Amino acid sequence: MVISKRITIIGAIGLLMGMAVIWNLRQPRAVQAELPLAGLATPRMHLTPLVQTPPAAEPARAEVPSAVQPAVAQSDAAQALGRDALKIVNPLQARPVDPANEYMYKFMQAYQPVAPGGGCAEIWEIVPDYVRLPNWLTTPDRPEQIYSKVSLYFLAAMLIRNNAVDAAECENGGLSLNNQWVANVCGLNKAYAAVIEWQNRFNTVILNMAKETGVPAQLMKNIFSRESQFWPGIFTTLEEAGFGQLTVNGADVLLMWNKNFYDQFCPQVLIPEACKKGYTNLSINEQQMLTGALVRMVNATCPTCPNGVDPYLAEFSVRVFAENLIANCNQVGQIIQNETQRKPNRTSTYQDLWLFTLVNYHAGSGCLRDAIRETAKGNYDLNWELVAANLPGYCSSAKAYVEEVIYMPEVAPNPTPPPQQPTPTATPAP
Repeated sequence: MVISKRITIIGAIGLLMGMAVIWNLRQPRAVQAELPLAGLATPRMHLTPLVQTPPAAEPARAEVPSAVQPAVAQSDAAQALGRDALKIVNPLQARPVDPANEYMYKFMQAYQPVAPGGGCAEIWEIVPDYVRLPNWLTTPDRPEQIYSKVSLYFLAAMLIRNNAVDAAECENGGLSLNNQWVANVCGLNKAYAAVIEWQNRFNTVILNMAKETGVPAQLMKNIFSRESQFWPGIFTTLEEAGFGQLTVNGADVLLMWNKNFYDQFCPQVLIPEACKKGYTNLSINEQQMLTGALVRMVNATCPTCPNGVDPYLAEFSVRVFAENLIANCNQVGQIIQNETQRKPNRTSTYQDLWLFTLVNYHAGSGCLRDAIRETAKGNYDLNWELVAANLPGYCSSAKAYVEEVIYMPEVAPNPTPPPQQPTPTATPAP
């Protein structure tokens, strides 16, 4: 009897244990996996090769096209640029602050970015294939991986004009006789080492901003090369300023389509009560005050600073242009929805959407809208080939601009004004 009870108890225990095992197997398992964030992945394969990382043991020596081989060793000016690279000089301590510019510094110090996220991929609700992204859409791990060695005649001229490089031995002081904003061959030879130093001195800032905003680091680097040749001042007039050559129309897009930026910037210029109305509800005069102040902010020209550039303004302007690209991504998404009644992720790939964004950035929303409207008439998916073929005549420079950005040439074209925009920007959906 006792033995029978023991057998029964043991059997019951065994049954309970078996049921517990089965129940445990049925429970969902929490699997921890780190998904790649937009702009943070380092692709294992590139459709276009990354620029080779320079050796760490010695300063990188870039090869120059045969027509512009430097004839002298690195100048003292170039060495000084190298020593000062990536150093932030606080202008509040380095020189007296112009009362008219005080709001700029307050804004820079107080700016609060949105929480790091997926950037434009999140806006478009699309998951990129990070393994197969082309080089121009990547954000590598280290600043050296966006190292460049492009012959920049405009940058060379600006370094010469601001006494960062001595080209007195050259004809016309190293500047072209036909264009005082461009160096001649001799001027580039004298300035070449400094040009290499300068175009890479902001790599860390670009990389950090890319990781924070999700805007690809290599894309920003390529845009800066094409737009301003990394000179954060003005081209010839204040109509275009900063690394990305911001215009009034470009500032309009940023303030209209990037609410977080607008909410923080507007009270620096207008009274807070006015800002609460929203950018599109401001008067024309108020909008012009904001866009003018924003263009002025990204102009880092500083006659009293070393090399003629305020480094603090220059570094912060990288953020402004990253935020501007985010705004353009928002506008592109809305244009597609307006013209196709479909979400961007249902019409185009991640790469195509960025190509559309470059058109929008360079030529304006009117160009892109007309091209997308024409393409959508055939009920086609929106890819770059079709949209580019349907760009209207007044946007003829947009396709060439896009190609110059995604394929950084060995010799960059000199800065040129953007095309005229005959149509206003699209209004954000309520």
